[in-house]
Amino acid sequence: MGAGAALGVAAVGAAAVAGSRAYRNRSTDPRTADADDFELRLQTDETVRLIASDKVEGTKVVDKDGDKIGSVMNFMVDKYTGRVAYAVLEFGGVAGLGAHYYPLPWPVLDYETKHDAYVLNIDKEQLKSAPSFAKDDSPNFDDAAFRREVLVYYRPS
Repeated sequence: MGAGAALGVAAVGAAAVAGSRAYRNRSTDPRTADADDFELRLQTDETVRLIASDKVEGTKVVDKDGDKIGSVMNFMVDKYTGRVAYAVLEFGGVAGLGAHYYPLPWPVLDYETKHDAYVLNIDKEQLKSAPSFAKDDSPNFDDAAFRREVLVYYRPS
């Protein structure tokens, strides 16, 4: 085999390796424009765009200064749209006793990696007057008046 043929074989081999890497990255990297959407929907832990519910539950919530307010107890998902409607914030109390729960519209929370927490742009004093409920006194989330009260409270002024 001549030098030209050897270089040709090497180039084909390098292209095959590069193509194989690109294909593997395409099918696992959600940031890639042509990523396989079906494979993205099968993620069960965490990707760049997706996170499992059990990783959100228990995540701390901080105010804009980084001071801990509480933690995400759970979140409510709209059955028809599949979108998260509310994160339920657990605030106050000791070891869950005496705590109150605050439905936070999902868009009012911003995840910040530097705090490893969701940031809520109100402080603890403002939160105390927000719509809330006790553990054994859950509100009717289907009630339009309750939803309106929550949304109006957190609406930017």
